[in-house]
Amino acid sequence: MAARAVRKYWVLGSKGFLQNLQYTASHLINSVASAIFGLVYIYLWKAVTPVEGFADYTVETVVQYVMFNQVILWFTHFAIRTHGRIRDSVRSGNVATELARPMGFFAYRIASDYGSQLYSLLFRGVPVGLLLSVFGHYLPKNPATWAWTLLSLALGAYIGIVSKYIVGVSAFWTTEIRTAWTVETSLVFGLGGASMPLEVLPPIAQRIAAFTPYPCMCYYPARIFLELSGPGLIWRSLFWAVALTVFAQALTALARRKLEVQGG
Repeated sequence: MAARAVRKYWVLGSKGFLQNLQYTASHLINSVASAIFGLVYIYLWKAVTPVEGFADYTVETVVQYVMFNQVILWFTHFAIRTHGRIRDSVRSGNVATELARPMGFFAYRIASDYGSQLYSLLFRGVPVGLLLSVFGHYLPKNPATWAWTLLSLALGAYIGIVSKYIVGVSAFWTTEIRTAWTVETSLVFGLGGASMPLEVLPPIAQRIAAFTPYPCMCYYPARIFLELSGPGLIWRSLFWAVALTVFAQALTALARRKLEVQGG
């Protein structure tokens, strides 16, 4: 029974991956645009970072931090489409059919998007890293760091997809999710360390960020990869992965009840 359930998730993830292969050429163009933004960030931080650095960052480390995040953002934030698909499904009424499937609505959406995000990392994120590698690159000295980084990335992507799922499910009540998506994206970049190390924020903002799931998407994986922090950060990601899953499932149950009460 468990093997059959795992196979369903694997098939959904594979389909999400394969569906994107037909758009590889256009996605590579996106990668070039992303690399250009990366160049802007790199030169900006090289210009404003003190010669002696700040916190535990040197000028070189800040550049590597920016480069790493330009790559992983395609896995943990950019190209996630769960929220838009749920919104469109609610608007068209197709969500009633989706909720009637023998597979849970939450699991169906998460599995489908995870495959798509893995594609984005390989065919959109990695090319960005290659284009920016002219500025040098960092390779962890401890082999175990690779494993911890991959685990942190997997959790970060999951948290990113679930957070977008929650934004999408809000369409059951609002039909329009643009504001919620804009706020969530702003928090990813502001409190998640997507475009800058959190150490540049005021102390109070750093404390607030530590109590949110957003650093799990970018800041924690980058810190672990650059060997500025140990794998202990993964426990925070695990906590938020579980907490957001419970919340998303509860929200899904409320959304289903709302649809049924309204006769959808």
